Formats: sequence, C-alpha cells, structure tokens
Amino acid sequence: MIDWLPVDNIGRKRRSFLAILLMIASLGSWAGTFRWVDDQGVVHYTDQVPPEESKRPHAKLNPNAQTIELVEGQKTPEQLEQIKRLKQLRIDQQKVLSLQKDSDLSLLRTYRSIEEMQMALQNKINTMDSTIKIADSNKQHQEENLKSQVKRAAEMELAGQPVPKNLRDNIESTRRQIATYQEKIRLLEISKQDIMKAFDKDLERFKSLENIKSHPEYGSLEWRSQSPNVDVGILSVVSCKPTVCNLAWSLAKEYVKSRSNKLLVTETDTILQTLSPRDEKELALLVVRIPGKTSDIIFLDTACHTSSLGDEFCLSETTRNVRAGFSTFIQNGLKMAGH
Repeated sequence: MIDWLPVDNIGRKRRSFLAILLMIASLGSWAGTFRWVDDQGVVHYTDQVPPEESKRPHAKLNPNAQTIELVEGQKTPEQLEQIKRLKQLRIDQQKVLSLQKDSDLSLLRTYRSIEEMQMALQNKINTMDSTIKIADSNKQHQEENLKSQVKRAAEMELAGQPVPKNLRDNIESTRRQIATYQEKIRLLEISKQDIMKAFDKDLERFKSLENIKSHPEYGSLEWRSQSPNVDVGILSVVSCKPTVCNLAWSLAKEYVKSRSNKLLVTETDTILQTLSPRDEKELALLVVRIPGKTSDIIFLDTACHTSSLGDEFCLSETTRNVRAGFSTFIQNGLKMAGH
C-alpha cells in the first residue's frame, strides 16, 4: 500500500496536468473564432475572417459562442454617408421624443385623475357654450332689427316714397353684423370640437401613462437606439407629402403590430414605441414622424437588449428583415390606395 501511494499521486497529477493542457488548448482554439454574414445573409463561423470579408461587421466569440467583441469593419464612402444620415435621423427622432416627454410631464402635472380631467373638460365646454349662446342671442337680436328695417323700407316703396340712404346703410350694416355673428358661432363650434378631440387624445395618453406607472415590468419609456454597428445599408425611412402621410402613418402602425408582439407603450400622431427588450432575443421598435417643410419623414428604428448578445441580435437576419421590410410595406400600401 505504501509503495503504490506515490505512483498513484503521480498518476493523478499527470492526469490533472493533461486536463489543464487540454482545457488551455480548447480555449486557444476558441479564442480566434469569428462570426460574420455574407452578401446572401448566410452566417459563417470561422477561425479567421477571410480578407475579402474583413471590411464587414463581424463578431469575435468566446468558448461559449458568446460575443466578446463587435468589429464594425471598414466603411465605404456610401456607408459613411448612410451613417451620417442615420445620425441626423436620430437627432430629429430625439426632438420628437423630447416634445412628447414634455407633453407627458405637463399632462401628469396638470391632472391627478381621469375624473379631474373630465371636470376640466366640462368647464371648458360650459364656457364655450355660454359664449356661443351670447353670440347667438346677439345674432337673433340683429335679425329682428333687420326684419323691422326691411319692413319699413318695403312700406315706403309701396307708398311711392324713396328709401332714405341712412336706412339702406343700416340694412347693409345689420346684415354684416349678422354674418359676423354667424361666423363667430361657426368658429366657436369648430373650437369646441377641437377641444373635445384634444381631450380624447390627452385622456388616452393619460390612461396609458397611468398604466405604465402601475406596471413596473414595462420598464422605462426612455429610448436607447441600436448600436452604431447597425447595417447602415438599410435605412427604414419613408418620405411622404401631407396629403398621404396620415395613411402612411396608419400603415406604419400596421407594420409595427404585425412584426412585433410587444405592447405599444406609446401610440400618438408622431410616435409608435413598443416595450423595451427584456432579453437578448427581443426586438424593440420605434417609429417617429418627423415634420418637414414640404414633406414629412417616417423613420423606423430598432433596439435590442443592452448586452453583447443583444448587440449581436440587432445585427441578425431577423432584425435586418424587420428593418428592410418597413419602407416596402408602406410604399406598397400607398400604391394599393392609389397614391
């Protein structure tokens, strides 16, 4: 027994040493593994990135096939121009988001409950109704004056008497006053309808914000754009004239709902935003409508989980297809509608 103990210990040591060498060798073989995508969208795993593919974005992987480094690759002049445009789009995007954030804060500071909002609306409507009632009463009074003036002028003409100039002038003046009151009432009614429409939008947004507050799992509304490693060959942008932009916006909403099963936490006339990604295989979508001088721009952006795997998913074919299909979907929808 005593003679075998050293030999057994030596054997165990040798086996352990060999195991360590194998582990080191295994790590060494993984240390140079890369993931890259070719022109056809096929994913490749190789020990080295081929020279002709080195200009493309690619990922360096660890032994668990997890991304440890993302390499952007060399950019062509066209790609650099696309990056510049993407940067400007995201600057404009942030302006739209900031305006909405200010509006949300103002809404939450102004009202504490739906009942308080409804009470405020009713007060505004009551004020508008009172103003309309006064204008209508003044119009009716002028209409009575007009009847009296026209009757007097008719009686004078029947008696063969000339109608005095001051009476003719009064008749014309009264008609103008009646027309002024009619226009005032028309504008007040339009303003009343606008107040009610604005209230409906504010009410829906207030409910949405309250819902988000009561569900912490929804996360923050702050948008974090996809990493700069995004495939700049695809910019999900549609330019539209004011006459068709509302339809294009409806199509954008339809596209987001068809390509994402995540909840829309913001749904306004200028923003469509889904929930933030909660794992490495979830994709968040954001669409903003950026106003322009002669046409608006509808821009789709994507975001993934804030991790190396999330960054990799943002470079995946799945994300690429979502971004690539946006413009085509809207353009086809506009063509089908005759635009």
